[in-house]
Formats: sequence, structure tokens, C-alpha cells
Amino acid sequence: MARFSYKALDQDGRQVTGEIDTTDRKRLLQQLAQKGMRPISVDFLGEQVSSDEDVEKLDFFKQSSGKWRIFRSKRSKKVIALEFLKRLHVLLASGMSIGDAVSLLGKRLSDPQLSDLCESIWKRLSEGQTLAAAMRMEEQLFSQSIIHVVEAGETSGNLKVVLARIVVQLEEAREVKKNLLSSLSYPALILSTAGVVVIILLAFLLPRIEKMLTQLGGDLPLITKLLIGGSNATILFGPYILVASVLIFLAIRQWRRSLAGQRKTDLWLLRLPIIGHIYLYSNIYNTTNLMSTLLGSGVNTTETLRLVERTINNLILRGKFAAARKQIQEGVSMAIAIQRVHYMPDMAMDILTVGENTGNVTSSLDDINVIYREELTKSLNLLTTTTVALALGGALLLVAIIAISVVFSILSVGQSIQL
Repeated sequence: MARFSYKALDQDGRQVTGEIDTTDRKRLLQQLAQKGMRPISVDFLGEQVSSDEDVEKLDFFKQSSGKWRIFRSKRSKKVIALEFLKRLHVLLASGMSIGDAVSLLGKRLSDPQLSDLCESIWKRLSEGQTLAAAMRMEEQLFSQSIIHVVEAGETSGNLKVVLARIVVQLEEAREVKKNLLSSLSYPALILSTAGVVVIILLAFLLPRIEKMLTQLGGDLPLITKLLIGGSNATILFGPYILVASVLIFLAIRQWRRSLAGQRKTDLWLLRLPIIGHIYLYSNIYNTTNLMSTLLGSGVNTTETLRLVERTINNLILRGKFAAARKQIQEGVSMAIAIQRVHYMPDMAMDILTVGENTGNVTSSLDDINVIYREELTKSLNLLTTTTVALALGGALLLVAIIAISVVFSILSVGQSIQL
């Protein structure tokens, strides 16, 4: 439907104006003629929006929220926790109370996991518990360090600021992990592709060339013999090597369940070229990030160090941090204690020393965090570049060797035909 405005003369010769919703201009003139009016001017005002009640009742947002729910997979616990804290911070920053914010989230969120979490926390809040106490009952989602930070925020009355710091810390940690995985995925793809190409050449192309030369009575070049011998050995012993590799992996995993095995494998991981460097810097980054968040949220130093120690998974690094924590509790400065156990490089300790002297440890930890995030990024880029270069170089070298052997084999076939 379209809307038109018109000026016309009625049967008494008086000028009248009005607006009509109709299909087109021709239909409008017919309607005016039926009423005995002579049109003077007609103007098109635009398409008329339907006011059909059925159209008004359509809720596309509701449909879209559940339309693809069957295809949704359960998100990780860390993602659920981060989403809850982000949304809660937004509502608290707008001026809502904790109870109203959690209640509203439970009603508005379409994600069933988030909705169930909000309803569970709201139930405990309505019983008089604090937010930290309610979150403590969901320990499978929220770590003890996060709960202590929230508790400190509630006690000090700075919950909005504290939640903002937690969200930033969790998002940065998530971003670092995402960069690590994305940096490793491309080299893995290159290695897999190169491996498939080499297997196809060795398992299908060279055996056919060998069969053809055998039928013609030709002699294989030495390089082709070596490649075919390697291909046959791979086909013959490959399954055994694969089974042995799986058994070794399972044995190491079982060994890691013991204290001695975990300690030894953690040490091996730290000593790996490039990867060990990335792993070490990732731990330093996580440690300084969490320490900054806890101290900046009002958690005391003793409790901060205890909570941070529990989050360190590597036993070697955890032992170093535990030794530094004991010295700090005995009165040694944080920078000197950490430097004694060689948990962080000297440059980081210089920054931390300045922070302790100026009474601004949190700011110093933030500065260290920025530095080692950059170092971590550089190490990830180096790993990606090195792995891709080695993978491509190795694949090109092997393909070149195979191509040369194929050319020599074809020449050998030609000589056999001529003879």
C-alpha cells in the first residue's frame, strides 16, 4: 500500500484536501471520481507500513535466539564465567544493584548455561548471601582467585572497578591463549599438507615407476632405489612406529600422574627450544597479570601470593614461586625474593624494585605484564616463522629429490626402450 495526499473540488465547488492509502495513483483517481470530486493535485507520500496485527506480533529476536540452538555446543567454563562477569559489570556500571542485575540477566539471557548460572546465583543472593559466597558455590566456573577479588571488591565497596579489572585480566589471558593456538595451527597445517603430499608420491607414484621399469627391464637410478627403499620401509614399519608412539605417549601421560614424573616432564618442557621460552614467558605473564589484579583490588600481599602460587601448574615454577613467597613472608622485599629464585629476569625485577620504592607495586606489575606480553608475541611469531620455514623447506627438498628421481627414472625408461 502507498499513501497519497490530494487537493480536489467537491460537487459544490469547494476545495478539499486529504490523504488516502491505496495501491497506486490510478486507483486514487478512480476513488476520487466515485466520490464526485475533481482532483487538482496528487502527491505521493511513500509506502505505508503494514499495521497487520499478525505482523506486529512477530518477534524475530526470539526466533533467532533459539533457531540454531540445536547446533550450539556447550561452551567452556572459562567462557561462561567471563560472559557472566562482563554482563554483570555492564549492568552494575549503569547503576543497578547486584540483585537486580543478576535477576535481570537470568530473565533476559537466551543462553541456557548463562541463564541457569544467573538463576542459581540469584537464589543465593535472595537468601542473603554475598556475591562472592554465591560464586564460591560455583567453583567449577570461578577460580578461588576470582572469588577473593570479588570478595575484596564487595568489602571495599569498589565492586564495579574490581569487576572491570577481572574482565580485562580474563580477556587478556584468553587473547594470549588464542594467539598461541592460532600461531601453532598454521605450521601444523603446513606440516600435515607436506606429509600428505610426500606420502602420495612415495606410496603411489614411485611404486608405479618401479613396476614399469621392471617390466621394461630397465635399471633404477640409485636415488630412486633409495626413495623406494625408504617408502617400503615406511609402509612396512610405519604401523609399528605409530603404535609404539601411542604407547610411549600413554606411558608418559601415566608417568606424569606421579609427582616425580610431573616434575621431570615440567622441567623438560621448560628446556625445549623456542617452545620452552614461550611457555616460560606465558607463565610470567599470567603471574604478573593475576598479582596486579589481586593487589589492585585490595587483596593483601600474603593472600595474593598464596592464590597466585595455586594457579601455577608447572611444578618447577611453582616451587620457585613458593620459595620466593616464604622469603617475602620473612620480610625480604618482593623484588629481591623473586630475583633470588630466578623466577623472572633481572629487568623485570628492576621495574618491580622501583614500584616497591615508590609504593606503587601494582603499576610496576602492569608494566612488567606489558613487556612480557610483547615478548610472548615476538616468541610466537618466531615459532611460526621458524616452523613454517622448516616445513616448507623440508617439503620442497623432499619433493625436489622425488622429482629428480622421477626424471632419472623416465630417462632410464627411455634408454631401455631404445635398447
